Amino acid sequence: MPNLSLALPDEICVELGQRARARRLSLNLPVEELAARIGVSDKTLRNFELTGRCTLVTFVRILEVLNALPDLQSVLVTQANSIEGMRLQAQVRQRKRAYKRQPTLPKGVVV
Repeated sequence: MPNLSLALPDEICVELGQRARARRLSLNLPVEELAARIGVSDKTLRNFELTGRCTLVTFVRILEVLNALPDLQSVLVTQANSIEGMRLQAQVRQRKRAYKRQPTLPKGVVV
């Protein structure tokens, strides 16, 4: 199993496709059946297993049928590195959106 933190995005996609294929095979699930259960063509599923490329919705459906949704539990979760960090994280309210920089006018322009 390669270290995904050192891999390029295309390599990560290929690895995820291979892992999904291995999981499907371990569940003794034919490509045609999995494709039918998630609502895509056999060709789309085969392409995903080969290249790792598909829509996010298709990927989540694949994980659902392969009983792998719990594996997503820790994805993109902000974690504190220390006890002090955990205290600060608990006190700070959750951001709803990113800061939007206000456009600046060129010097000399008055509104």
